[in-house]
Formats: sequence, structure tokens, C-alpha cells
Amino acid sequence: MNFLPYKALIEAHVGSWEVAFVLLIVAYILYRVGKAKAGKIVHMLLRLMMVIILVSGAWMLFVGHATDFYYYVKGVIAVIAFGLMEMSLGKAKRQEGSIGFFIGCIVVLVLVILLGYRVFVR
Repeated sequence: MNFLPYKALIEAHVGSWEVAFVLLIVAYILYRVGKAKAGKIVHMLLRLMMVIILVSGAWMLFVGHATDFYYYVKGVIAVIAFGLMEMSLGKAKRQEGSIGFFIGCIVVLVLVILLGYRVFVR
């Protein structure tokens, strides 16, 4: 197996998670302070990062870790994190109470990142 394309996938995946984390916080703040147009632009960039994360993650899963159940669990939790991102930003956009969804999203994102680095498995 040629590991160079696989390393590129890992770098794209990890980098996309980092950018998505920052974009989530920026979009949430923009929506909460009433900058809906700028918030929408950042929200769309976040959605682009979500697509990149899903594609690179699925590719890595099926190419390199198809038999490892641990990564399937990580993928399901990541999809839950995406849902919480959308719910928290949607509520922030409508100026509804969204801090619970936002904090829950941050907690789940940290969990997904820790699962990706295999912190819980020895």
C-alpha cells in the first residue's frame, strides 16, 4: 500500500476539523451579535468543511480501517457533532436560546477529536 495518499487524507481530515472548529465559533459569535450576512458566509464555509471531513473520513475508513469498529463509532459521533453544529447555528441565527446546543456541540467535537487521536484506547 502506498502511504503517501493516505497521509494526505489524514492531513486533509485533521486540518478540516481544526478549521471547522474555528469556523463554528466565529459563525456562532457573528450570529449572536447580529451580523447575519457575515454569519451566513462563515456558516457556508463551515458546511464546506463538513463535506471535506465526511469525504476524507469515509475514504480513510473504507481504505485503511474497514475492520476497526472504533472508527465506525467515531464516524457516528462525528455526524452527531455535525447535527449539533447545525442546530446551534440555526438557533443562534434566529436569536433563540442556543447556548446549550453550542456547549453540547463543543463537548462532542472535543470527544471526536480525542477519539481520532485514540486517547481512550490503549
